[in-house]
Formats: sequence, structure tokens, C-alpha cells
Amino acid sequence: MEKLLYSPLDLAIILQYHKVDVVRISEVLADIFRYDNAFIQPEYRKNLKSFMLAVMDELNSLNNQQQFDLEKEEIDKDLSELGIDNKNSEPVEDTNHLIFKNLRIKILYINKQGFAKMKLRSLLASLGYKKRSPAILNYIVDCLLFYHISVSLRDNAPCIIDEISLDDTIIFRVI
Repeated sequence: MEKLLYSPLDLAIILQYHKVDVVRISEVLADIFRYDNAFIQPEYRKNLKSFMLAVMDELNSLNNQQQFDLEKEEIDKDLSELGIDNKNSEPVEDTNHLIFKNLRIKILYINKQGFAKMKLRSLLASLGYKKRSPAILNYIVDCLLFYHISVSLRDNAPCIIDEISLDDTIIFRVI
């Protein structure tokens, strides 16, 4: 369940991907804090300032990755001398949920159209699959339900992901 919630790193990746400027980033983060607070990790739900600083810090590290890599060895060395375990040196967790977090944030806060569209084949490819299987379809449906995203075909025709063609364009809307 915790993996489904927005982390500062997830939000930083999404905002960087959409090339959102700094002024707009603060507006989007304030809106997410105000309207999507239930989807934020619990430690950031009560304080807007700490939430925004955590996301900005992640954005900074994404944008200055070379500098952080240079300093990482020295930081690890200092921490080991002090006998402290560096939790930040662990590998990044699975980011499969990121596509659905991106859809929700894009629809609600970045995209002014109120919807997003994508072919089923592209959705499967972004999750690392070429063909659909019952397991991946169940995962997609579970994520869509968690993030309150409805799917339809063009002209608002209802659809069931299990039954549509891989080349059908799916329209995503937040309910």
C-alpha cells in the first residue's frame, strides 16, 4: 500500500518529465497537498513546507546527479567512520506505480484537458510487458481503482481492459 502513495521522488520525476517550471511546481505541489493529501506518504501529509522541500530536494538531486554522485563516496566514507548505516545507498524501489501516479497528476494538475490517452500496447510497454496476461491486467485494474481513474474508448464508449484490442486508444479520466 505504501508503494502506491506519492513519494517526493515520484513527484520530482513526474514534474521533471513534464518540464514544469519552478513557479508552476509550487502551485502543483500546493494543489496536490490540498486536494490529493490522502495519496501523499503519511510523513508529509501534515506540513506543506516539509512536503514541498522534500520534493524540491529530490528535484535538485535529479537535476544535479553528477554532483551528488561525486559527493556520495565522501558522504558514505564519513558515515562509515561514524558507524552510521547510509539508508540512501539502497537501490531505488520498483517504479511500476509511477505510470498511474503520472496519469492522475497529469490529468488533475498538469494537463488542462481533464483526460489523458494512451494505447493499451503503450501502457503494457511502460510496465515492461509486450502481451497481456491475467496478472498484469489485474494489476492495472487494481491501480486504476486505487487512483480513481476510469477508462473508456473514444466518444466515451465504456470499455473493459481485458476485452479491448492492444491498439485501441484508452481515454483515462479521474473520477
